[in-house]
Amino acid sequence: MRRLFRLRVVIGVLLGLIVLYSLVGFVLLPYLIKAYGVPAAAEQLSHPVVLREAAFNPFTLALRLNGLEVRDQDQTAMLGFEELFVDLRAGTLFFQKVAFDEIRLIMPFVAAKVSPEGKLNLMSLVPPADQASQSPPQPVGEPRKMMPVQIDLLEIEKGIVEYRDDSKARPVIIDVVPFEIVLRNFNTVQAEGGENAHAFTAEIGKGEQISWEGTIFLEPVESDGKVNLFGIKLKTLYQAVHDMFQFDIQQGVLGLSASYHFDLRGQAPQATVQNGTMTIQNLALMERGGIDPVVDIPSFGLDGIRFDLQKQTIDVAKVHSADARFEAWMDQDGTLNYQPLFTPVAGGGTTTKSVSATHEPSRPAKPWLITVDEVALRNYRAAFEDRTPARPGHVDVDAMNVTVKNVQIPFRKPLPIDVSMKLNETGSIDVKGNVAVEPLAADTELKLRHIDIRPFQPYLDRFLNADVLDGAIDLDGTARFVKEHANEPMLQFQGNLGVHQLAIADRKELNDVVTWKALNVNQLALSVEPTSVKIAEIVWQEPSAHVIVDSDGQLNLSRLAASPDGQAAVPKEAGPEKSQSKPTEPVPVTIGQVKLINLAATFQDLSVEPKVRTSLTDFGGTIKGLSSKQLKKADVNLKGKVGRAAPLKVAGKINPLSEEAFTDLIITLGGMDLTPAGPYSGKYVGYGLSKGKLSLDLKYKVSQKVLEAENLVHVDQLTFGEKTNSPDATSLPVPLIVALLKDRKGLIEIDMPIRGDLNDPDFKYGKVVISTLLNLLGKVVASPFALMGKLVPGGGNEEDLQFIEFQPGSADLPENEIHKLEALEKALDERAGLRLDIKGTTDAALDVPVLQAIKLRDQLFEMSGGGNFERAALSPKEEQRLVEKLFAKLPPPEPSATSAEQTQPTVEDMKRKLAAAIPISAKELDALAHRRAEAIRRHFLEGGKLTEERVALLDTNTAESGHEKVRTQLSLSAGLPDQPASGSETP
Repeated sequence: MRRLFRLRVVIGVLLGLIVLYSLVGFVLLPYLIKAYGVPAAAEQLSHPVVLREAAFNPFTLALRLNGLEVRDQDQTAMLGFEELFVDLRAGTLFFQKVAFDEIRLIMPFVAAKVSPEGKLNLMSLVPPADQASQSPPQPVGEPRKMMPVQIDLLEIEKGIVEYRDDSKARPVIIDVVPFEIVLRNFNTVQAEGGENAHAFTAEIGKGEQISWEGTIFLEPVESDGKVNLFGIKLKTLYQAVHDMFQFDIQQGVLGLSASYHFDLRGQAPQATVQNGTMTIQNLALMERGGIDPVVDIPSFGLDGIRFDLQKQTIDVAKVHSADARFEAWMDQDGTLNYQPLFTPVAGGGTTTKSVSATHEPSRPAKPWLITVDEVALRNYRAAFEDRTPARPGHVDVDAMNVTVKNVQIPFRKPLPIDVSMKLNETGSIDVKGNVAVEPLAADTELKLRHIDIRPFQPYLDRFLNADVLDGAIDLDGTARFVKEHANEPMLQFQGNLGVHQLAIADRKELNDVVTWKALNVNQLALSVEPTSVKIAEIVWQEPSAHVIVDSDGQLNLSRLAASPDGQAAVPKEAGPEKSQSKPTEPVPVTIGQVKLINLAATFQDLSVEPKVRTSLTDFGGTIKGLSSKQLKKADVNLKGKVGRAAPLKVAGKINPLSEEAFTDLIITLGGMDLTPAGPYSGKYVGYGLSKGKLSLDLKYKVSQKVLEAENLVHVDQLTFGEKTNSPDATSLPVPLIVALLKDRKGLIEIDMPIRGDLNDPDFKYGKVVISTLLNLLGKVVASPFALMGKLVPGGGNEEDLQFIEFQPGSADLPENEIHKLEALEKALDERAGLRLDIKGTTDAALDVPVLQAIKLRDQLFEMSGGGNFERAALSPKEEQRLVEKLFAKLPPPEPSATSAEQTQPTVEDMKRKLAAAIPISAKELDALAHRRAEAIRRHFLEGGKLTEERVALLDTNTAESGHEKVRTQLSLSAGLPDQPASGSETP
């Protein structure tokens, strides 16, 4: 009975303990958690803590908490969860091990906020530093080992992370909703056969997923797994650094996948990444506040990423991208639009205070080795606008493909590159070869095909005041660049260069000015530093120039060069003269041959009426052996046609590339028709041009800066037309000049030798030629008889030929004057276009006394009854008688005041007085002058070489000659039946 009672007592006690244990577990512990644990936590955290429900199963050691929230002072939830379930395996406590059958966390949430002042709300949960320092110090010793923890199943479901940063100008909002974590058979101590598998998934936005799965151990720390990011919007991530840059991400999706291994078991941590890939899809960047993207990359990826922390290596099998487009421009200040976009904004990011510390100098760290097996960019496009010129320039790049292989950083080996692209729709560029980065060097093959020149017009505007209507550049060769070039040139190019189908138009008239079919530079060898040029051949095919003088007299070619923008030169201040630098050596240049094929040039002058038109056609030939060497001379052999008929030839030797240029050329032009230049004759000469041909025989020699030129000009059958009465006509008697210069065959020959020093700044060849020609023509006009005297041997000088001397009172040609007439006759026979004008002349002082004496003689003969007037017919006595008889009839002389008586005059005195009393009329003098002119005219006509039309009598003249004989003046004028003579007499 007693035994039964004891059993009942034991059972009752046990039941009571069970009931008590149950009451403590089911009732008291949840109450204590809510009544004391929650307030203690609130006090510790200095934040309100709310727990909706707590439950504990003392038999399964399972704890469940529901509705836990840690709130901010404004009662907004900071963090918490909907449910936490922990199922502890009780038996493991006796083995110094903590094991959980299950830990389940449902709807955990974190609401992290950064205030406008930059304070994170979660940091308020951390005790202040002064409170942490008041805690008792922990004893220092060996670190205790972590008690082994085993979790059969850890689940986090429907997790939420909200992040908001109000300290940025544009608030940053990132939500991770939901995230899931599953951890199976987890053990902090690695055991044989242990799995420790985990899986983590999260979404930070619609379609933005993060996953992480694998195994993890904590003691020792080791983990293997795989991380995947899928559909991560870069716009979301960019919010964190949005204020640091001036661009916005319009769109873009990031993808990442990699397998990893992490191990801390050894002395140094080990970390490796294998089979990594990264992709960025549909990336679009735009200016802040812009609409259209400036960077658009539909596809970018890295394949085969490998990482090794111990070896410090990063390997990438391939970097690839396709179909990217870039919109770039350069502002007028020279700033590229990408510069401000990607330059960090001052104050845009979080600043941290630097802490100064003194460190011992350490050895340089081992550099990381980064290798990329291949970089492949496909179908890239770029549009560039340069706004620095007055007219913006546009360059478009399409279908750009770039392949670079075997990239290693640090750069130790040259990189094989292959670049191809289309330029401005029609052109193409191909570059293949090797490029070294450190030191910079390149050895490549270049191919440029049909690079259109027109898009580069804005850059040409700095030098050219004309529009390029057409033209393309081709280049094919090899280029080598070496930055460190002690034993070789810095830059070398070998290949061919061509400019094809060029057309340059006058911007004012919109007409082609310069064109050519092709300009090919063959086998070009160019070196820079030191500089040298070697060309096998230059072929210029079908070049043409259209030279036009506008109606306002301006030459179109003079407008082609752009006016310089430079400022006026500032005069240098006086001061000590600086030592002059060593003169630079001339650049060695060698050109094997310049070949000119079918050059054509047209000339139009719209400033005269009718308009002048002429041309140069079929001009071509070769220049062989051009060189900058002083003693090297190039052979010139060029020929063509002027006006489609007149042959033009240029031959000789030149050396324009040497330091002291040398020229020895012969230029010939045969029979160029002058009638197209008739409008010039009408305007500047005053007469139209009926016919004429020009031939030139020019010799130019330049040596040691001294020019020696022989200019032999031939004009054949030059014939003027009607007078134009042009106000611009010269005052020179051009028809007379032509008549003086034109021989009996109709040929004019002008020889103008010129010599000058090219070092003389005042020596201008064109001005010298014009000045020499005008001086020559002026001398011809001023001294025409000097020219006539040179036409025949012994023709005398100008003073001899321009007059004929007569004895006073006589019209008979003296014997000594006849040779002058004969010489003049021969000269006039050589100048068929000249007319001789004779002006009969008398001199009263010389002719009147003789005429009076002749009249007295005739009167004496009449008184004597003689018939013929023969001087020897009167005897002296008879003559004295007759003279005295006539003298007696004279009025008596007036009495002299000084002499009382008059002496008897002699016969000669009486004859003088009688003759002086005889009147001579002007008509008689005019008749004498006419007889003299007629005597000269008769002599020329009787000679048979001159026709009556070429010898003319002018009005007579009476003048004092100032000589012992009377001079009859001769003059020349231009005048034939088919040529006007007006205004063309010699003075």
